[in-house]
Amino acid sequence: MYWQPPINKKRKKIGLIDNTKLIIFAFSTVFYSRIFCSITRAPSILNLAHFAIVPLVLGVILFTSRAKDRKQIAIAYYLLIGLFILLAGVLASALWNNAGLINAIVSFMMLGEPFMFLLAIVCIPMSNESIKRIKNWLIWSAVINFLLAAVQKPLIDSGKLFANGFNGTDGCGGVFFVSGAGNYVSASVSVAFALYFFIQEKSFPLWMRITVMLGAFWQILFSDSKQLLLAYLIAWGFLILVNSKDMVKTIKLLIATFIFGYGFLWCLQNVEAFAAFTAWARPELYGPDGDAWYAKFYSVRDILSQYKSSWDWLFGLGPGHTVSRLGAWFLRDYWSILGPLGATTNPIGQEAIQFVNSFWLCYSSSLFSPIFGWAGIWGDLGILGLAAYLFLCFLTWQYFGLDDSLKVTLLAVIMMGFIFTQMEEPGFMLAIAFILGLSWQKQRLQKQLQHSTRAAQRQYVIL
Repeated sequence: MYWQPPINKKRKKIGLIDNTKLIIFAFSTVFYSRIFCSITRAPSILNLAHFAIVPLVLGVILFTSRAKDRKQIAIAYYLLIGLFILLAGVLASALWNNAGLINAIVSFMMLGEPFMFLLAIVCIPMSNESIKRIKNWLIWSAVINFLLAAVQKPLIDSGKLFANGFNGTDGCGGVFFVSGAGNYVSASVSVAFALYFFIQEKSFPLWMRITVMLGAFWQILFSDSKQLLLAYLIAWGFLILVNSKDMVKTIKLLIATFIFGYGFLWCLQNVEAFAAFTAWARPELYGPDGDAWYAKFYSVRDILSQYKSSWDWLFGLGPGHTVSRLGAWFLRDYWSILGPLGATTNPIGQEAIQFVNSFWLCYSSSLFSPIFGWAGIWGDLGILGLAAYLFLCFLTWQYFGLDDSLKVTLLAVIMMGFIFTQMEEPGFMLAIAFILGLSWQKQRLQKQLQHSTRAAQRQYVIL
C-alpha cells in the first residue's frame, strides 16, 4: 500500500476547501455588487471588479485543482478550447475594425465570463461537504434576491424608496437594485432557481418546492416581467420537440403544457393582474408591415447599412460598436474609466437607444427592443464571433443540460437573447452557470458513489 505523508493529505483538503470558497467569493462579487454599491454608495467601479476576480479565481483553480476524473478533465479542456476560440474571434474583429483593445477585453469578459465561472466549478473535485456548502450559498442568495424584490416593489410605489427614475416594476430588481431592467434580471434568476429547486432538491418537502415555484411566478407578475414568461413558454415548446423521440416524456410534457395553458387562459380572463399579458395580442402589430417587425429589426438594418466590405459579415463592426450591452450602455456609462484606456465607439448603439426612447412600441415593452443579445453578438463580432459563442453554448447544452429543468432554462436563455441583453448581464449569467455547475457536480459525485458501491460489492462477492 502506498503511504502518503499526512502533510500532503492536509494540503489537499485545505486546497479543496479554499477552491470552494473562491467559487463563492467570485459569485458574490458579481451577484451582490449592485445592491452593495446602492446601499453603501460605494464607487460604481466596484461593479467591474468581477472582470478581474473571476479570471483570477479560474487561474488559481486551474493551477491548484487535483481532478483525476477523465470526463471532468475532458470537459474542462473543451471549455478552455471554446474560450480561446471566442477570444480569437473577438480579437480578430477588433483588429479588422481598429477597435480599442479595452473594447475587446470587456467584450470577451461579458460573453465569456459565465463559461469561465462554469469551468472553474467543473475543475474542482468537490466532496459532498463542498457541494452542500455552495448549494446553501446558492439557496440563500436566491431567497435574498426574491425577498429584496418583494420589499422594494411597495416601497418604490409609495415613494419611500428612490430608484433613480425607475418605476415600481423596473425598480424592484432584488440584488440588482438599481440597474436598468433589474426587474427582468431578478425575476429570471428566481425562475431558473425555482425550476432547479423543484426538480432536483427533492430532500426538501414538496410544499416548500411548490411554494418556491409560486413565489417565482408571483415575482414575474409584480415585477411586470412578461417577456420572461414568453421566453420560457417558447423554450418549453422546443423542449417538447427535443424530447419527441421519447414518447413517454413527450406525453408528460404535453399534459403539463395543457394544464398550464388552461390555467393561464383562465387567469387572463378572470384575474386583473394578468391583464397586462394581453398587451401583445394585437394582430395588426405582426403583419408584413407591422410595427413589431419594424421596431425589432431597426438595429439589424442599421448594422447592415454600415457594411463596407464582405469581410464585415465575418468580423462584424467591432466589439462594442453596435447594439451589444457594451455598445449600447456600458461604454457610455463607464466612459470616464474606459475612454482613457483607448476605448472606441460607433454611433449605432446610441442611435438604437434614441430610437427606443422615441418609438412608442419600444418604450412600451422591451419585447420589441432592437437592442438584444444575438443582434449585439452578430453586429459586434460577425458570423465568426457568433459561431464561437454558439460553440460554447453547444458545449454547455451537451454536458450540463442534465435534466428537463436545466434544458428548459438553457433554451429560455437563448430565447431571452432575442428579447433583450440578459445574455450579457453578469449577475444573471453567473447564477445560471452556478446552477449548472452545481447540478453537474452533484451528478458526478453520485456516479462516483455508485461506482464505488458496485466495486465494493464485486470485491465482497470475490471474497
